Amino acid sequence: MQIEPRFNLIDPSTFSRGHPHEAYDWLREHSPVWRHPGSARQPEFWALTRFEDIRAVSLDGANFTSTRGFRIPTDIFAGLNPEIGRIISRFMLAMDNPEHQEFRAIVSSAFMPAAIARAEPRIKASVDALISGLRGQDLVDVVPDVAALVPIKTICAIMGVPEEDEWRVFQFTNAVFGADDPDFTPNTDLANERYLEIFDYAWHLFEARRREPRDDLLTRIAHATVAGRSLTPDEQKSFFSNLIAAGNETTRSSLAGAIWALALHPDQRRVLLDQPELLQSSLPELLRWFGPVIQMSRTAIRDVEVGGVRIETGERVAMLYAAGNRDPAVFADPHRLDLRREGAAGHLTFGYGVHHCLGSRLALLQLRLILSAFLAEFPGYELAGEPTYLRSNLVRAMKTLPIRLAA
Repeated sequence: MQIEPRFNLIDPSTFSRGHPHEAYDWLREHSPVWRHPGSARQPEFWALTRFEDIRAVSLDGANFTSTRGFRIPTDIFAGLNPEIGRIISRFMLAMDNPEHQEFRAIVSSAFMPAAIARAEPRIKASVDALISGLRGQDLVDVVPDVAALVPIKTICAIMGVPEEDEWRVFQFTNAVFGADDPDFTPNTDLANERYLEIFDYAWHLFEARRREPRDDLLTRIAHATVAGRSLTPDEQKSFFSNLIAAGNETTRSSLAGAIWALALHPDQRRVLLDQPELLQSSLPELLRWFGPVIQMSRTAIRDVEVGGVRIETGERVAMLYAAGNRDPAVFADPHRLDLRREGAAGHLTFGYGVHHCLGSRLALLQLRLILSAFLAEFPGYELAGEPTYLRSNLVRAMKTLPIRLAA
């Protein structure tokens, strides 16, 4: 009999080598709605590993809320400055409808097809500059040298962040997601300091847009109203940090993950080299297989049954997206990367329901343009080492991925 593997969602060390798929598989087979132990700071909660259970909870606004936390935090994160928690509690991810829809409407037009089409030439120019800068190099690190550059430039341009501050915002993003990683935030005091710096920087930009409006998202947020009132300072700061982080980090991670996946599976890379027109349709499978998001959570607002298990009012439920994306009941031979897989577009990576990723179209466009140009220029690239991962229980983010740009 297979022995139950150790799994602790609260401890980010669990994900030091990426997703623990062996643990996901065991839980999905033996205890798909699993009672997860608590910690000194946090109570017990439920962990979901089946696709249909995760999808059902995501869509069930009648029985579950996001307002009591959209993720299971680590104990370090749970112990940050209360001001940080207060502002994060006003993320769109932490809202239910109708409030969520009202806030989403403030910025949603910037992520609709027409706006994405207008942004495409600028993104293409950034991709051309990226590839040009890589030519002639041998050993590069995919994360800072390839994956980080275009997404940060793109979201900063849409937001209206000055070009000279792009790398500063990149560092802000690392602080948001790296509160548990000593390479980025070696202690809690520094984590608090960096979060508060983000909020102060955002407020500085909003003050500037109130004085001098422009055609950008900063101006929309600075002048926006909901239910007949202006946004509070906390809501404006949360908007900025939410959009900057979500619009940058997950695309960066997905791109690095795709380059890594295609290096590990040369037969699948050959599919794209022989038929580059298949790249667009292959992106869902790359997102399903790599899984840049580890988890999101909901809290039951009444007693409810999930997967045959009773969840009581006030209990938290963690939705393990990568476990659902490898559910054999939905995806045949789920651990195999198959760029021709039918049904891959149903993956959980962008979420389901009201919180479906606002920037999914923008992310897909960037992934297509960057991967297309990268594979055309460096079809024979090779891994030069193993990836290292951010110490996080929220995102599967690579910190380093060395490759050789063989022609």
